[in-house]
Amino acid sequence: MSRNKYPEVTVNRILDTSMKLFMSKGYEHTTIQDIIDELGDLSKGAIYHHFKSKEEIIEAVNKRMTSRGIGDIKTIANDSNLKGIDKLQKMILFSITSAQQEAIDQTTPSFLKNPQLLALHMRDTMGSASDLLTAVIEEGMNDGSIKTSQPHELAQMILLFFNVWINPWMYSWTPNELKDKITFIKNLLDKIGVPLFDKEILKALDNLYLIPIDK
Repeated sequence: MSRNKYPEVTVNRILDTSMKLFMSKGYEHTTIQDIIDELGDLSKGAIYHHFKSKEEIIEAVNKRMTSRGIGDIKTIANDSNLKGIDKLQKMILFSITSAQQEAIDQTTPSFLKNPQLLALHMRDTMGSASDLLTAVIEEGMNDGSIKTSQPHELAQMILLFFNVWINPWMYSWTPNELKDKITFIKNLLDKIGVPLFDKEILKALDNLYLIPIDK
C-alpha cells in the first residue's frame, strides 16, 4: 500500500491504530514506536510524513471523535418544523444512542487513561458544540418552549452534565448513583423551564446505563 497513492487510507490507519493503543495503554504510555510496531508496515518517516508529533496525532484523533454525527446534529438544528425544545431533545437523544453504539463497538477510549484527550474533548465541547446548542436554546426562548435568560450558560451546563458528570467513560458510578444523578438533572432542568427529559430520552438512558429510571 503506497502512502503517496493512498494518503487518506494511510492517515486513517495511523489514527485507528493510535486510538486502539490510547484505549489500551493510555496516551502517556503510548510512543510513536508503539504505533509503528502495531502498524507493522510503516516506517517512522512515514508516520512523520503525515503527523509532526504524537501531540498532533491525538489532536487528529480528538477531531475525528468530535466530528462523529455532527452532520446529523446540524440537520436536527436546521429543521424548521421543530420547536427549540424538540430540537434539543432530538440532539440529546441522538448523542445518547450514539454513545450506546460506541459502547457496543468499543470505539471510545477511557478518558481516565487519557487526560490529554479529555482536555481536548472539553475544549471543543465548550466551543463549537456549545455554540450549536446555544443557538437551538435561543430558538426555544423565541418560540416559548424553553425558559431561560442565559442560553450560553445553559448549553454549557447541559454539555457538562452529559459529557462529564454522567459520562460512562469518565466515571464508574453505581446504578443507584447514576439513577440519582439523572433524576437530579431532570428535576433541575424541569424547575428552570427546560423540560428536556421526555420518555424517549429516559428510555434511551435506561438502555445506555442499564438502570431503571422513574418516568
